Amino acid sequence: MDIRSLDALDEKIGRLLRKLESMQEDRARLEREIGELAERHADAMKELDSARKRAAELEENQRDPGQEELIRSKIAALLSKLEAA
Repeated sequence: MDIRSLDALDEKIGRLLRKLESMQEDRARLEREIGELAERHADAMKELDSARKRAAELEENQRDPGQEELIRSKIAALLSKLEAA
């Protein structure tokens, strides 16, 4: 192996080491981003769960037109009986 071959090999190894360092930095950055996104996801899931519970509560309290009409008709019938008496 001559000096040129050793120099070329040294340059390739240097490029590989720089690439490895760059990839390690990218990995660390991506791992931080994954952690941040996982936290945001957990927060969003909590908000979604809370919104679903609130929607269910609102749905339970929502007026039922059919039920209201039934009550009106029963009240009207009772009033008619009272007026007839």
